Amino acid sequence: MKRLLIIDGHAFVFRAYYAFGASNLTNSKTGKPSGATFGFFKMLFKLIQDYTPSHIAMTFDPGGPLERGKIFQDYKANRKPMPEDLRPQIQEVMDTLEKIGFKILKVEGQEADDVIGTLCETYRSTAKEILIFSGDKDLYQLLEKKNIKMLRGKKGVTEFVEIDSAWVKEELGVDVKQIPDYMGIVGDTSDNIPGVKGIGDKGASKLLQEYKSLDGVYKNLEKIKNPGLKTKLSEQKENAYLSKQLATIRRDLQLGITEKDIEIPDYKSDAAILYFKSQGYNVLSKDLAKSAGKEVPKDPEPAADSSENVTIPTAEKGSYKLISSIDELSKICRGLLKSRVLSVDTETTSPNPAMAELVGISFSNQEKTGFYVSVKNNASLFQDKSLNLDEVREHLGPVLSSQVPKVGQNIKYDLIVLENHGFVLNNIQFDTMLASYVLRPEGRRHNMDDLAKEFLNYNTITYEDLVGTGKKKKELTDIDPEQVAEYAAEDADVTFRLYQIFRKSIKDSGVEPILREMEMPLISVLAKMEKTGIALDVPYFEELARDFDREIRHLESEIHRQAGGPFNIASTKELQKILFDNLKLRIVKKTQTGFSTDHEVLEELVGEHPIIEKLLDYRKYTKLKSTYVDALPKMVNPKTGRIHTSYNQTIAATGRLSSTDPNLQNIPIRDREGRLLRKGFTVDSNDYEILSLDYSQIELRIMAHISKDPAMLEAYNHGLDIHKRTAAALYGVPEIDVTHEMRDKAKVVNFSVIYGVTPYGLSRNLRIPRDEAKSFIERYMTQYPGVKSYMDSMVEFAEKNGYVQTLTGRRRPVTDINSTHKSAKEAAKRIAINSPIQGTSADMIKIAMIKIHEDIEKKHYKSRMLLQVHDELVFEVHKKEKDDFKASMKKHMETAMSLDLPIVVEGKFGVNWDEAH
Repeated sequence: MKRLLIIDGHAFVFRAYYAFGASNLTNSKTGKPSGATFGFFKMLFKLIQDYTPSHIAMTFDPGGPLERGKIFQDYKANRKPMPEDLRPQIQEVMDTLEKIGFKILKVEGQEADDVIGTLCETYRSTAKEILIFSGDKDLYQLLEKKNIKMLRGKKGVTEFVEIDSAWVKEELGVDVKQIPDYMGIVGDTSDNIPGVKGIGDKGASKLLQEYKSLDGVYKNLEKIKNPGLKTKLSEQKENAYLSKQLATIRRDLQLGITEKDIEIPDYKSDAAILYFKSQGYNVLSKDLAKSAGKEVPKDPEPAADSSENVTIPTAEKGSYKLISSIDELSKICRGLLKSRVLSVDTETTSPNPAMAELVGISFSNQEKTGFYVSVKNNASLFQDKSLNLDEVREHLGPVLSSQVPKVGQNIKYDLIVLENHGFVLNNIQFDTMLASYVLRPEGRRHNMDDLAKEFLNYNTITYEDLVGTGKKKKELTDIDPEQVAEYAAEDADVTFRLYQIFRKSIKDSGVEPILREMEMPLISVLAKMEKTGIALDVPYFEELARDFDREIRHLESEIHRQAGGPFNIASTKELQKILFDNLKLRIVKKTQTGFSTDHEVLEELVGEHPIIEKLLDYRKYTKLKSTYVDALPKMVNPKTGRIHTSYNQTIAATGRLSSTDPNLQNIPIRDREGRLLRKGFTVDSNDYEILSLDYSQIELRIMAHISKDPAMLEAYNHGLDIHKRTAAALYGVPEIDVTHEMRDKAKVVNFSVIYGVTPYGLSRNLRIPRDEAKSFIERYMTQYPGVKSYMDSMVEFAEKNGYVQTLTGRRRPVTDINSTHKSAKEAAKRIAINSPIQGTSADMIKIAMIKIHEDIEKKHYKSRMLLQVHDELVFEVHKKEKDDFKASMKKHMETAMSLDLPIVVEGKFGVNWDEAH
């Protein structure tokens, strides 16, 4: 064996996720998040290219309980739940590795570290070199022989540093064989291994240099002169030996493999290149082909005996036609008016419907057929194959405005585009994207290409296939409409076919009312809001940018002063040196590249040095400036002079709406900077004012209703201060003696409990000891026993049924509720507890929005609904309609659903959003 490369799979995926995931990369074919998968293979292929291994082993942690978890119940218990968009990518990575020939090694109950240890032990004598990719310090103990080294990523995603026994000695001051003893003393915060608290890296290395091992330390405990050090070691002896046991890597597992099993596969084969292409990873496909010195092969014809075709027959390609004459269009439109259902899709110049120019319209009224009309555009190179917009509107307009039921995929986009070009789209009955979401809201994207592959076993022509990528990318208007027709008409046809599948699934699922009565009617509501937009005071934002610049410079100066000199605040490495080397601040969390300086760590260090508050402020100002202050003026539509956000119905698993371009949900709610931002959202006519209507404590009210807790219901039904009542219970004082500080903390407890907060989480939120936080939660449950009963019943329901639901019947799967992995189970329990509350709140405001929209249309108000942010609706109200409009809209919100207690909506007017908020 020449060179064995061992990959710590999860470490590799996480590195890729945080390198590429933050850029919001999505798969070109499926629309799913793909940063981790893309980054994993980008890094892997670079690693193979640089180190040319003859053999490669991919190791991953198994699912289920781990042996170390049986030894120490809290092993890894402090880890955050895995990001929702990462879990499916880990599975995708493993599936892809196996598809292209790599061997994956997992052993039930054992971690990847132990598999790596066994591989090193097995091949240390026969391999000329063994390279381990991981950032785990535990693995340093495997570097005893000169032919075994570790690779750790450094800055950038395709650069690696080699680590050997000499490096470890110089870096940590101990020999590699002493690593288990070393970890026994220092512990490992990432795995929740306790170690001996109060003894750090330098103290541990000094002890081991003198006494050689943990046994040696304890045999010579009385010789240690430092009384504090001696006490720590003495009192935490059990933790020290437990930590050493947890950090010791096994090397004796039964892997059941031969050398041949881990020979590097032909990962540049045509089949591998085509597989990446088929999964939407065109860049990886092209990179592989280029490195192999060949072109990307053409797609083969589907195999008749494909195993996938056993359960889902491959859908046949349809017959698609470009309509290039008015006579032909007129004839087809007469037929379309007799359709039972019509699928509609538009092709445009922009994904932003407010900015998009219409390039063409496609439609289908039966499976395997589709038509496309190319609309003349000033930029088009193919005028002879396109029709004038006025003529298309004259003939196709009556079809689109007719009562023929219309279906689409993300049809809200098409509705806005068509209306912006003089069409009316009536009787929208079904959206396949929304149907997919309502059926499967958890952790999925609902892109048409993805749905076609999953439900039709059909590979669609992708947008990238049509226009190309990179330097070769063309504009849609530069492509022959005959080619565009194949792509666009296929979209309409595939949407029609998906409609046939989903309409039955929806009827059988029990969630049909959610789609029919809530999500579908909401389409026209959101389309109207998006088209309307909101006015932005651009000169105000320009001045605000100058104010933020001044504040950022001031904070930068203060931070440098407190640090003792200038440094690059944005550099993690330099900040680590300032905080932990120079200022000697407490180490909260370690990462592969050193001590963490993330937001969570800085929050925990508040109060320990004045520089921390300044750093948090600096980060807040720089982020808000780049995300909103500088960005918002650039988003003003030159045609309307307004900001037009886009609302997404299919992102949040709870049913909540989200918004993009810009994301208004992330504007801070309560602090001064958030108010400064909202002040710039205004009216563009003196005849109007902004009205903000906000549900008061709606999630707590829903909790009171669902839990039927008597104390909560009494408080709300008698108009009592729920936060003051909670504070009295938490602190054991009469309500009259509750201070503002007590009430504020009780408010945090009230809203934290409905999110299933743990004592650890509450202690961080309130900055109080964990025991005190635990006591608060216990007293809370005593005060509101119905809440505890509700929580237990929701977890039990989820364990039995695999999902929870809102008051309206919206369902959310709880996939890990029966997991044997502690952290996954706890995260699932929190989902089971909170989703019915948050989801019902989301349903309530959606119902209200539908009623409000209908009322505005019916009464022909000049006033308009502009924004939905969390539990708040924002309106632009004509001054002559103020009193009547506010009363009507408030009533719609307060009567959207019936609860066992009053629903309260608060609101006021202002010349801008801040004044009204």
